[in-house]
Amino acid sequence: MDQAVQEDFFTRLQTIIDSRGKKTVNQQSLISTLEELLTVAEKPYEFIMAYLTLIPSRFDASANLSYQPIDQWKSSFNDISKLLSILDQTIDTYQVNEFADPIDFIEDEPKEDSDGVKRILGSIFSFVERLDDEFMKSLLNIDPHSSDYLIRLRDEQSIYNLILRTQLYFEATLKDEHDLERALTRPFVKRLDHIYYKSENLIKIMETAAWNIIPAQFKSKFTSKDQLDSADYVDNLIDGLSTILSKQNNIAVQKRAILYNIYYTALNKDFQTAKDMLLTSQVQTNINQFDSSLQILFNRVVVQLGLSAFKLCLIEECHQILNDLLSSSHLREILGQQSLHRISLNSSNNASADERARQCLPYHQHINLDLIDVVFLTCSLLIEIPRMTAFYSGIKVKRIPYSPKSIRRSLEHYDKLSFQGPPETLRDYVLFAAKSMQKGNWRDSVKYLREIKSWALLPNMETVLNSLTERVQVESLKTYFFSFKRFYSSFSVAKLAELFDLPENKVVEVLQSVIAELEIPAKLNDEKTIFVVEKGDEITKLEEAMVKLNKEYKIAKERLNPPSNRR
Repeated sequence: MDQAVQEDFFTRLQTIIDSRGKKTVNQQSLISTLEELLTVAEKPYEFIMAYLTLIPSRFDASANLSYQPIDQWKSSFNDISKLLSILDQTIDTYQVNEFADPIDFIEDEPKEDSDGVKRILGSIFSFVERLDDEFMKSLLNIDPHSSDYLIRLRDEQSIYNLILRTQLYFEATLKDEHDLERALTRPFVKRLDHIYYKSENLIKIMETAAWNIIPAQFKSKFTSKDQLDSADYVDNLIDGLSTILSKQNNIAVQKRAILYNIYYTALNKDFQTAKDMLLTSQVQTNINQFDSSLQILFNRVVVQLGLSAFKLCLIEECHQILNDLLSSSHLREILGQQSLHRISLNSSNNASADERARQCLPYHQHINLDLIDVVFLTCSLLIEIPRMTAFYSGIKVKRIPYSPKSIRRSLEHYDKLSFQGPPETLRDYVLFAAKSMQKGNWRDSVKYLREIKSWALLPNMETVLNSLTERVQVESLKTYFFSFKRFYSSFSVAKLAELFDLPENKVVEVLQSVIAELEIPAKLNDEKTIFVVEKGDEITKLEEAMVKLNKEYKIAKERLNPPSNRR
């Protein structure tokens, strides 16, 4: 390119740069001009400067749209990929980063430093972040149940590849440790953002695909490719990235990194480890003071922790974790699982599109709400039904707070219905399981629970259901004992073992435990074959019915004849 053509190139480029942001400018014409300039560019510096102008211009063209059209998005992706390829090829001559000095005239190339490198001011990762944001917005605006959503979701791998390429470029070009640490924070957060909610196998597939397109000369001291074949690669990756981010000065980044690690651990590894991590980190401190996206992430971690406990059949732990969260009437909102349209209707007029997008997650990241409900209801069933039965039979039991979604509330509502049909919803199936347990019929209770289709979402469904079956047998035994201790003077251990399909030593262990805990006047004989019940002040079934009728009579009387002095 001769001098005149070169001057004309930078003159036109400067004109385009000066025109950006003006209302009267046609963005598409600017993009067309920049594409023409790329066809006549010859030197790497010219290509770099043209791409640094073209990429943000493409984003400007769709700034007023709900998301960047997919064809334009792919053009932006191709431009960023080409820019990175040029930078990879000329890494010893030209380098782009946010810490370079600004230049007064774009036609004047920056001066070489002591290493012979010309550093150009620019933010490569800002382009990648914006591309990722537009990708997420498109997922939020596409019908999640359509094939278009699945087709669009395939581009996530392309985004992840760019994030990794940018991270490695930073590691190769930034020599100052402080600058490198600052620059890598954003790529690390983005990498975790794309993988923390996935299974270990899916993460391994994404990582392998991303590393396969990386040029051989690029290495990472933070996330090494050499360990890719190791069984612990994904664990070390998540833990390593989270550890690095948790040491940053930004408290929001620290909390986000820790929550990512806890979520992954709860989903793929061990409940107790994830629980200890959450308690030790004290990440819940002042969580309400941070932005909505971090609060949503925290709520998702809590739910995933509860599901992790349930997979191990830790019923009390799961119930305790989920109880407070599910007492909210806006579970979908606090988990970021409402639609973008609904958020737009509920948000204030001042809320920007970006703020609304941060309040919801793409469909593929959702935690199934039916699974959450059935897990909580099942825990509520196993904990509350024996307690309710014990209370109504005259045993003093410690009261526990009940969520509006608890099985107790459902039973109270069900008993008031004038028509009681067969089970239809998952709540109905748990309800019928509860009614069967109240009668001591554990087989029907298990049958109703097994008919719930949401269990298929658990990776270890059969193991969980087998553990639930054993727990239902135990809780049905307790319920039966509480219900009928008023009517029998003794219980045969062998008969109870046969009735509930449990070993005799298990029956003895369970009943001795509840007798000691609730101070029930009963004891096991010396041969350990019969539980003898001592008669106390329990009311009979007839007396219980009379008390209920008397209460209803008083209520009806007050309604029909209200006191005359009432104002």
